[in-house]
Amino acid sequence: DFGLSGGGHRQGTLSVAWSMGHRGLLLPVWPANIVRVLLLLVTPHISWALYDALNKIESSRIYGNIDAYAYYYIDLLIGSPPQRISVILDTGSGVCAFPCAGCGHCGRHIDPAFDFSQSSSAHWVPCGSGCAGSCKQGKCSYYQGYTEGSSISGFWFEDMVSLGDAIQHNPAVKARMGCHNNENNLFYTQKANGILGVGPSSRGRGTTLLSSLFQDRPHVNTNIFSICLSEWGGRLV
Repeated sequence: DFGLSGGGHRQGTLSVAWSMGHRGLLLPVWPANIVRVLLLLVTPHISWALYDALNKIESSRIYGNIDAYAYYYIDLLIGSPPQRISVILDTGSGVCAFPCAGCGHCGRHIDPAFDFSQSSSAHWVPCGSGCAGSCKQGKCSYYQGYTEGSSISGFWFEDMVSLGDAIQHNPAVKARMGCHNNENNLFYTQKANGILGVGPSSRGRGTTLLSSLFQDRPHVNTNIFSICLSEWGGRLV
């Protein structure tokens, strides 16, 4: 486990070493949506790495800080029309999952819960040979637990998803994701909506979100990704 995921959010002040050279700038730990805006305002000279169609390279801005959030996270655009969902980068799993609208036990997060009913391209994964979990309410369910006691559970679904927000213009692919209706401990209290596991799939759960992106040969020509981290934020390429 690379230790990118953790949980929690601490109020106060933080001396941020900005990657563009503004060291020692004292900032309050504002909500993540405000941090997004501040990064755009104070770094107008930085390329925000749009999709590179010539070299077939996708990238996404990474947000977060170990001291302020205890994790790093990125945005995903999911569904038709796209809904923005923030997810922690986790190298210890291959699961991509987040709360859905109507979740019975989910916390308050940066972005609204994903509304399955508002996506024309979404469909539930049915029970049967393609279901890696148990069958509940006629749909394929999942449960994921973590060593520090956090857990998520819900139903698998498939929909269109792209890395980053609308600024990056990354192509969308169809992928399997988890729409959970229950989250506990750190998942409940964290500010990011869900989790994006960039590790390999486990327990026969099939393809991960990253492997679905790698299979999109018209837009991606390699099976390699990298995570570049600064003290505050970074980039997934």
